[in-house]
Amino acid sequence: MAQEVTFKVFWTEPAVCDLEKIDRYLRRRNSSAADRTGEAILNRAALLARHPQLGATWEEDNDWRFLVMRPYRIFYRILADKKVIEISHVRHSARALPSIDDLLTD
Repeated sequence: MAQEVTFKVFWTEPAVCDLEKIDRYLRRRNSSAADRTGEAILNRAALLARHPQLGATWEEDNDWRFLVMRPYRIFYRILADKKVIEISHVRHSARALPSIDDLLTD
């Protein structure tokens, strides 16, 4: 039986800032919705530890992927040599997609 490879899920500073902005926005309207949404995003992203290919490849750059947690998209890349999933941003689907430069430098 093959051993399952587990990746570490790493949240970059911009991704953490995105989560904080989402939380602040929702909390002003409904604190329980903010709690549920934050937990749902974190749980969805945690799936990547065991299933790094779960998200779709991004047309602009195949090194980047995104995982949908409606209405949000979690942008990430797989650093296979380090066994790391690097989460770069979390964006509402109504917002413009980040550019490659945004993913790398924000």
